[in-house]
Amino acid sequence: MVFERLVIALALPGLAALVWVTRTRLATRRLAVQAPTDPLLAQLPAGLPAIVYFSTPHCAPCRTQQRPALDQLLEEWGQAVRVIQVDAIAEPAVADRWGVFSAPTTIVLDRDRIPRHVNRGVALVETLRHQLASVHQAPAQMGIDPDGEAPGLGSRRGTR
Repeated sequence: MVFERLVIALALPGLAALVWVTRTRLATRRLAVQAPTDPLLAQLPAGLPAIVYFSTPHCAPCRTQQRPALDQLLEEWGQAVRVIQVDAIAEPAVADRWGVFSAPTTIVLDRDRIPRHVNRGVALVETLRHQLASVHQAPAQMGIDPDGEAPGLGSRRGTR
């Protein structure tokens, strides 16, 4: 009887993790079909990776952890990456389309606007750096000048 309870106690977290991973992969696949044509990305320049960042005005981890991590990435990558910030409370339809149910949520898009990584909760700068590197060349390999500017790239309203 004790052995059976131990097996169940050990199996439940594993099952929960499996469900979570499966759900995240299915959501990412669904996004891969819908995201490239989403109106949110209409002004995003082609050929650049991007991070879609969902937050809320009262989200403390968004302000104290996620935003500083994104700002650090923007310093490192300059105009070689875009960050699109969405207030999930002000734009619930957008959050719903992207499958967001908690803040912060970051979604890393490749150069073709295909979601490749979904981070629910705070994503550390190291995690985001690794995810960006997996979808695009590092800034030093892109001909970025020392000021972080890529040749020929303009700004986009709504991105930082």
